[in-house]
Amino acid sequence: MDHIYQIRPLRPGDFSQAASIEAAVTDGWSEEAIRQYADMPVSRCFVAEGPRGVCGFAAFTCVADEANLDALSVDASMRRHGVARKLLCAAFDVLRTQAVTCVFLEVRTQNQPARALYDSLGFIQIGIRKRFYTNPLDDAILMKMKL
Repeated sequence: MDHIYQIRPLRPGDFSQAASIEAAVTDGWSEEAIRQYADMPVSRCFVAEGPRGVCGFAAFTCVADEANLDALSVDASMRRHGVARKLLCAAFDVLRTQAVTCVFLEVRTQNQPARALYDSLGFIQIGIRKRFYTNPLDDAILMKMKL
C-alpha cells in the first residue's frame, strides 16, 4: 500500500504528535525537549505528515557547513513504508540550500534497520563512541555523509 505524505518543517502545532512518536523510541524526546530544541537558532526540524497527521520526525543541529542528525523517528504504523528515507532525503535537500556540505550521526550498534538505511543513503562509518547510549547500554557508530 502506498502511503501519501508530505515533508515539511516542524511547526509548533506538531510538537505533541512528534513527542508521541518519540515516546515509542528508546531515549525519545519529550514534548518540552522538542519545543526547546526547535527554539534553538541552530536547529532544523522536519516532519512527515500523512492523512492522520505527523508520522515522522527528524531533527538536525547545523553549525557552519555541518549538520548532525540528532533525532529520527517514525510512527510504528508507518515503519517500513519509506517514510524515514523520504524524510531524510527532503531534509538533505533543504540543508544543501543552507550551505550544509556534510551530515554526521550516531546510531546504536544494535539498530540494524537504521544502520541499513544510513548505509543505503551513503553514510560511511568514521568511528565508534563507546558506551554512548544507556537504556540499554550500547556503543554508537559515528557516521558521516557528504551532501
